[in-house]
Amino acid sequence: MKNLTQQPSQRTGYTLIEVLAAGAVIAVASAAAVSLSSSLMLQEELAWRTAITRNYQENMARLWQLGMSPAGSSDATSISAVMPNQKDSVRLEEAIYGTPVIKEGEAASVDGLGLMQQAAIIATVNASGNPGAEVEGAPLTLHVYRPALPASLRTTEKK
Repeated sequence: MKNLTQQPSQRTGYTLIEVLAAGAVIAVASAAAVSLSSSLMLQEELAWRTAITRNYQENMARLWQLGMSPAGSSDATSISAVMPNQKDSVRLEEAIYGTPVIKEGEAASVDGLGLMQQAAIIATVNASGNPGAEVEGAPLTLHVYRPALPASLRTTEKK
């Protein structure tokens, strides 16, 4: 019969080196997750600002196409009289850098459409990461057209 001797029990725990290596991997992964989260939040904020600025710009374009005078006018039929004031809205003030403008161009004849007036609506997004500061982003230019009606139809006569 064989002599059965007890062998010393083997260790089943982790060594200090293994624990430190695992901790380092977890720390690097956590730092990457925080960095990614921060970048995604900033990207989402910039996307919202771009959407707000583009919406404001498109509304200005539609009003101009309906025959209203550009935003620089001071009468009640001007686009600036109808559009919301940026100073009255926190979201507009945070999203839009400066004041959007309408630059009217010369009327041009378009094949099959006749004489068309053209304009460019230019708005700039606030690209700041801080809501209280303004940093000029790239300007967004929207080109729009409307039929050029005879001058007698565009004038407003008071009766």
